[in-house]
Formats: sequence, C-alpha cells, structure tokens
Amino acid sequence: MDYPHLFTPLPIGIREAANRVVLGAHFTMYGEPNPTFGEPGFYGERYGRYLAQSARGGAGIVIAGQAQVHPTTAYQMHNNAVAWDPGCVEHYRRVTEPVHEHDTLAFIQLAHNGGVNHATWSRLPVWSASGIANHMEASRAIEPGEIREVVEHFARSAGHARAGGFDGIEIHAAHGYLIHEFLSPKTNLRTDGYGGRSLDGRMRLVVEILESVRCAVGDDVVIGVRLVGDEETRDGSGLGPHDCAEIAGRLAAAGLVDFVNVSVGTSGAGMVRPMYAPHLLGVAATAIVKKGVERAGRSDVPVFAVHRILTPDEAEGILERGEADAVTLVRALIADPEWAEKARSGRADEIRRCTGCNQGCYGNLTQGYPITCVTNPAVGRERELGAGTLTPAAVAKRVLVVGGGPAGLEAAWVAAARGHDVILLERAEELGGKIRLAQLLPGRAEIADFADWRAEECVRRGVDIRLGVDADVDSVLALEPDAVIVATGGRATTDTPSKSHPFPIPGADQPWVLDHETALRDAASLGPRVVILDAIGHIEAVGLGHLLAAAGVEVVCVSPTATPLLLDAETMQKALPRAVRAGMAWRPNTAVVGVGDHEVTLVDVLSHAIEIIDADQVVIRTHGVADDRLFRELEGRVHELVRVGDAVAVRPVDRAIFDGHLAGRSL
Repeated sequence: MDYPHLFTPLPIGIREAANRVVLGAHFTMYGEPNPTFGEPGFYGERYGRYLAQSARGGAGIVIAGQAQVHPTTAYQMHNNAVAWDPGCVEHYRRVTEPVHEHDTLAFIQLAHNGGVNHATWSRLPVWSASGIANHMEASRAIEPGEIREVVEHFARSAGHARAGGFDGIEIHAAHGYLIHEFLSPKTNLRTDGYGGRSLDGRMRLVVEILESVRCAVGDDVVIGVRLVGDEETRDGSGLGPHDCAEIAGRLAAAGLVDFVNVSVGTSGAGMVRPMYAPHLLGVAATAIVKKGVERAGRSDVPVFAVHRILTPDEAEGILERGEADAVTLVRALIADPEWAEKARSGRADEIRRCTGCNQGCYGNLTQGYPITCVTNPAVGRERELGAGTLTPAAVAKRVLVVGGGPAGLEAAWVAAARGHDVILLERAEELGGKIRLAQLLPGRAEIADFADWRAEECVRRGVDIRLGVDADVDSVLALEPDAVIVATGGRATTDTPSKSHPFPIPGADQPWVLDHETALRDAASLGPRVVILDAIGHIEAVGLGHLLAAAGVEVVCVSPTATPLLLDAETMQKALPRAVRAGMAWRPNTAVVGVGDHEVTLVDVLSHAIEIIDADQVVIRTHGVADDRLFRELEGRVHELVRVGDAVAVRPVDRAIFDGHLAGRSL
C-alpha cells in the first residue's frame, strides 16, 4: 500500500474508523429549509446525499456540521440546522443512514457561535464571553443563568444526536465562537468563576459542556472537541499552540474527550485560507498540541490536523512524522469525494485537486448561496450528478469537441466516459485555454489543475486530442461527427459595458490601450508606467498589477468600487495587500473618464475630483464577448450541436466547467 499510515484503522473512543481520513465539519446551506423563510431548519436527505459521497469515496469519518444548540446562535447564516429541538432527530437519520451504508462513522459538530452572530432577523441578543464585539453587531456578556442554559442545550442537543444515529459528537471550541471566547485570554475578561487569568476559570465552560454531553449520551458515543491551535495574534494576546496543548492535555487527562481536532485562526478572514496560503499551514500547531496530549498520558486520544492538506503524500507525511493521528479534509473532499479511495487503490494521480480558489465554497456562503465547487460540478446536485449517475449512452456516437479550454475538456472526458468516440480539436499547441493565462498571476499557479486534471482525464478516457488545429466549418464536417460541442471560448475587450463603470471611455480606442489578456500575454513588453482599470472586481486586474509591480513597473490600479467585489473576503484580503506590498498603487472609488496622449483622466466617484496622470499603457479589464462564430455557422448542419463555456457568454470558470459537464451527459 502506498499510504500505510493513512489507511491504518483509527481507534477512537469505543469506535474504530476504517482509516485516518476525516471529512471535517463545514457549513453548506444544504439543510431542509424552514417553511418560514429566515427561521433555522433541519438536516435532511440533500445533506445526507452530499455527505454520503465522501463516505462512499472512502473517508473513515464524516463530521456533519455545524448544528446549532441554541436560538441565540441559530441565525448567523441562512438555513442553519437546529440541534436543540427534538424534531431534528428524524432528520438526523436521513444523514446518518446513508453515511453508515458505506461503513463510515458519522459524527456531528455542535456549536454556539457566541459573538460571531447577528440578530438581523431574530432580534435576539448576541451572547459572548465578555461583551467584546466579534462580528458586525455588538454583543453582551453572557450571564451565569444563561451559561447554565447553554450547557443544558448542549446536553439536550447531544441526546438528539445520539438518538439520530450519530456515532460521535464534536464540540466546537474554536474559530472565535462562544467556547473559544471563554478559553482565550484575549476575549475572556470576566471576573467570575468563568474567567480571570487562570486557565481553570477560562476552561470551566468547556469542561461543564463536555461533562453534560457525556452524561446525556453515555459511553456509546465518541466525544471530541475542536480547538484552535493558534489564534495567530500578532501581540501574543490570544491562545498560541502551547496554550492549546495545555488545554487539550487537561481535557484528555480528565477523560472528557476521545479526540481533539486542531484548527488555526479565528472567525472572519483566516478560517478558509485561499490558494495564497501555504499547504499544511496548521500542522505545526497540531504537532505541539499532540505532544501536550501525550504528556498528559493520553496518547490513546487521537489528534487531527487540518488546513490545506491537499494530497495523499502530504497527509501520509503528517502521520508518518507523528504530527497528528488523522487528517481533517474539507475542500479537498469537496473537490473530489473519491480522494480516499483513489489514494488507497493506487490512483492518487487521478485525484481532482482543490485549488483553494474559494469561489464556489466559501465565496458562495458569503453571498448567502449554498456551496458549489468550481472543479466538481456535482456538489449540491448529488442526486442528479453524483457518483453512480454517469451512465453509459444508449447509442455510442462520434463526438467532436472544438476547443480545449476547461469547458471543452470537461465535455470531452464526460462524453468519453459514457462510451462515445470523442475527438477534441484545439487551435493552440497546449490544452487549457484561458486557464493558462490565469495561472500566471502571482500566487495562483495551482489554478492550473482546472485544466491539467481534465486534460489527464481525457487521456485516461481515450479522447483523441489534436492540437494546433484551427477548426472551421469544412474541417468539422469532414470528420462526419454525430454531435459537435463548440467550446471556442471568448475574447477580452476594452469597451464592453460593465455595471460598475461607464463605457465607452473617450480615447480608449488608441493602440496603447490594451485588454487585460493581451497585457498579460505581453507583460514583459509593457511600458514603465501602466494604469489598469478594473471594471469587474475579480482577480485579473489586481493580479496583473501585482505581476507588473513585482517586475519594477509603476502601476496604478483603479476601480470604481471600494473593493474587488467579486472576490471572496479571504481571497481579497490576501490578494490586494500582496499586490500593494509589491508596489501597486490601489485607487478605489475611481473611474477613468478619458484617455489622452499617454495620459489618463481619473475621477473620484465620491468627490468628483479630477486628476490626470501619465501612462505608457492603459489596461482595461471589462467583460469579454463570446466567440460563437463557428457555432452559428454549424447551426442546421449537424445532427446535435451544443455550445458551452465562454462560447455562450464570457463568465467565471465554474460556469464553463458546469456547461461542459452537462453537455457531455446530454449526448
């Protein structure tokens, strides 16, 4: 076996997991909605189908979460799952039963998110340890009677979890939520028995909760805790790895926990690290916590590591070095629920890797939508697109795919997997399309996997790939296809209207005004002074500004909005500071109102103040237009004709991959 440590069974409390791969708890918005919009709901069949994909794919433990234990924490996100209401029990079974079908342990994470709440709909007070604001709304210190109420609700919720068939319970004591607020000296300023500088006082709440949970469920349910291994506070005012090692050691020595799951960071930016963050970023803290548990004489209490563990080699290395006893994966299993089985069966090179782009998972949640995944179109649509639904075609056809970008590659491998004879034509000498430009931006090389995995899957599926072919109507018809999928992409422009910025811009038709793709292709030949207009709010303008500034170019990046609106908060709070530190000047709330003779007229959209600055080149990032000429010319001339991706409209890559996937299934 290539990964003997990863696929060794894991004793955990009275249970044993088949291996050391854990799907970590994460919010999806897949619960069954309450009939009254705005009220929290329950888990249900949709969530069960989603979690069962990772169980079917070989994960040893699946942790559902978060489930909220009290009304004061149930309204932080839309469609939170209720845990304290006995009505949740029957819904839990719709989650645990499909997970158990694959001999996987089903755990649930119970949480009170403390000051990381708001009362926009509920109007309930926000409780925290000491009344320190931890989100957009002021909180107040939870009172002793309310503490007892929360403890009782954790116990009640645990009893429901047991009745619903869960094998284990993870108590959430990380990420700046209520229990963490009590544990941290930074957020616990109380002077009663639940606070003070003494760790005994700060641990009192978590001890009482764990004791009450054990009392509620007995000895036949595994109980663990999720701790923050490092708050990463610059001034040292919060918990560090050695503090967390002490906490974990005490809990283990007291017999209160059967496992410890170690995270890093707190609420807000820092919980879901983007591709700019290093792999294994939480492992160093986990290793220290593990040593603390061992010093407490409880080496039988496994410690889990988390954060950007992407490959089986990385996971195996963590276990082999003794830095953790199991690995907690989230986005890696969203991207490929078969991660564990592929690793176990010697197919690790077939794993569809998470790139850390955050677009469909964390990014969707911040907009109030259920999670998706850029690289895995089945996420959230498991009934229609999940494992076992890609069935052989009734009739094998000769399928021609024109275009080797992500949409065309996805369509090609899916069609081939269904038994069609697939030919893929690509005009360039390399597959990947616009992904090959996107991966050039600083810190974004991992995005190449959107193309690389699909190209490799096409080879595995036997697709006939022909590079350097500029297809036209005659060459397409000469191949006598039964079906044609047009994935010819789109082209960047400098004048397509955008919602945030007026177009056309006077003077922007001059030859030294470039679209962002042309500028990126020829970045080394641009002049010493460049002005970039970001009329969209995605990564291209900021990323190009970073690239040019790092090369010594004087770059000013202007945007009519205050921030790059289409970036999730985690990505934006990494990408924008990195670009500015590299030397790019960032000018938010600024529009371009004219381009003169190597000069640009800017206007502050708030004050309307005018400024003229010099520029050797102006780069405009606005919407692109579809290249659908071939599609139009083929209409009515082939039996089946489908267009996908940017050939439909120039949109983010998740739409292109989704289009391609459905097209491959439709033939």
